[in-house]
Amino acid sequence: MDDEKAKKQAEYQRKYEEKRVFKKVSFNTEKEADLLEIAKNIDFSQWVKDQIRKEFLK
Repeated sequence: MDDEKAKKQAEYQRKYEEKRVFKKVSFNTEKEADLLEIAKNIDFSQWVKDQIRKEFLK
């Protein structure tokens, strides 16, 4: 029973991951340390999505 549940969970996870796209952002640790510190202390992914919506979906 647990094996079947684990298989269903793995299948769900695989399908979920297929729908995701990752975009990479880099920070220069010397010149942009202030920005990096902010990014570490917020939900950066959600913040970026909100900013894109504000800027481009007005």
